[in-house]
Amino acid sequence: MDLSTLLRSVDEAFAVTGAGTPPWPDPHPDGEVRDEEYTRCSRPEKYRILDARAQAWTHVLCGRGLAEAQTPADPAALWRPSADRTLDGAVRLRPVRAGAVPLVFGSAAVDGVPRTVLVLGVGEPASVLETLPDCGCDACDDGSERLVEAVDDLVSAVISGAFVHIDAGEGREIVATGDTWSASNWDDRRTPVEAELARARAGRSPYAVVTGRAWA
Repeated sequence: MDLSTLLRSVDEAFAVTGAGTPPWPDPHPDGEVRDEEYTRCSRPEKYRILDARAQAWTHVLCGRGLAEAQTPADPAALWRPSADRTLDGAVRLRPVRAGAVPLVFGSAAVDGVPRTVLVLGVGEPASVLETLPDCGCDACDDGSERLVEAVDDLVSAVISGAFVHIDAGEGREIVATGDTWSASNWDDRRTPVEAELARARAGRSPYAVVTGRAWA
């Protein structure tokens, strides 16, 4: 799978889906944040750029015959465990290729504005990979470029087969997106992350693992 070609197609689709959601620069280039910014989100609607990026990916992946889009009547039923917020919509992209895992885009609200939070999940039922923005307050805003890149990195990892999610319970998990990984509540001294990822990729992990083949 040529991800660079696929990303160019997504950028072209995004020119349409994101026409009404312009990007914005980092409002804190010098790192200075005012105290009052922690308690407000002055323009929550700008985060609809995330939903627009998800729509662009959906358009390209389905248009190329790599997946079929499914819109469930109950978005909450797609997740394991339940998503940590009320969703106002979701779409599951079911890959056509056997052995590949589905990708889920869920949407929720910042300050009551729909489709301003993107919840990315993988598997069936879906494990939550990432919730963007992590915090919608003005103080945590570092521009739209990082958010769009985060969506692209996660989607690319899933559809290329480079993605691994390990859920050891009690909040302990590892998410790998190819050569990079992140871990939560993991004791690397007892069980090195790299060793656990190797076991998961070999099908020998004792934990719940989500991984799959490339979509093409």
